[in-house]
Amino acid sequence: MRAGVTVATMKNLETVAKHLYCRTLGIVSRSEHPYATHLPVLVGVASAFQPQMVLEFGSGDFSTLTFLDKVAFPSVLRVDSYENNLEWLQHLQTKLADNPRVACHYFDGRMKDVVSGDIVEAADLIFIDDSPTGWERAHTVKKVARICSERQLTIVHDYDLPGIRVACRKFEHRFSFTSFTPQCCAVWNGDPQRKTLLEGVALRLQENAAHLDVVDARGWAKVFCPNSQIDSIRAIPSEI
Repeated sequence: MRAGVTVATMKNLETVAKHLYCRTLGIVSRSEHPYATHLPVLVGVASAFQPQMVLEFGSGDFSTLTFLDKVAFPSVLRVDSYENNLEWLQHLQTKLADNPRVACHYFDGRMKDVVSGDIVEAADLIFIDDSPTGWERAHTVKKVARICSERQLTIVHDYDLPGIRVACRKFEHRFSFTSFTPQCCAVWNGDPQRKTLLEGVALRLQENAAHLDVVDARGWAKVFCPNSQIDSIRAIPSEI
């Protein structure tokens, strides 16, 4: 009986601790589309910083494919995407239809081991959303932080996970986006003034989070470029 009470008490304490952790960090309820909460952030950041070369660690429907949407990401000229799950990469490649603006690379090993200066230096914007666990992704974040120059801006998905949050401290500067859970964090080295633009992105995310679906790429593009004549669509565009 005492053991049963102890287990129940521990579960209650864990629940309370998790609630306090989320409340302290401003973590809102988990999105219905947890694998896409980075999409509005990426659209906003791209609108503010106009990247041409995108580097991605961890391929996805709501990143790799969407980066190629010229309405949501008009400045992007090329996407280099690295993935260590061959089955998942092959699934995405069937949707890319040999698009010349994207290069998908399979790496058989831990994602952190593919990170190199040559790969990182060519990028303007880096997106990290690799590996099935936060702790494994944290190693990728740390490796990128060591290599990044002052040029690159990096967006990390699942920033609400403790291991990833700690890994992001390896960069000189951090700015978290808290309108959606899982959260994203912008990290970079060099100029601290980038924070001003990121604050503007965060404000628009907050203003529109309640009525705009996270997977509506062109809807978010319209938020950040209100004068553009585009139709809001849900999920990935059929033509990229």
